[in-house]
Amino acid sequence: MKKSFLILIGALTLGVAATALAGPDFQVIEQGRKAAQVAAAERRADTLAGKGAPNCPPPPLVLPLDHGPRALTTPGENRWRKARYEAELKACKNMPS
Repeated sequence: MKKSFLILIGALTLGVAATALAGPDFQVIEQGRKAAQVAAAERRADTLAGKGAPNCPPPPLVLPLDHGPRALTTPGENRWRKARYEAELKACKNMPS
């Protein structure tokens, strides 16, 4: 019983080690690179054609702390950031598709 258990544990260890030591799948890596290049070329063509901005819609607005003893910014700067963000959203809405 003990011998068969050791053989089973050894076989499982070798199976896990073989997958961990396997090399990278270069075919999958190349497919991913080609797909990324094609997507980048399409985005570049769309931007040059004026069909859309790559950053539309913009990422969500996150404002730094503007009050307290360790404030990172001022309320005026946060108002300016909010206004700029709203202008970006408006530009994305008005952009022709």
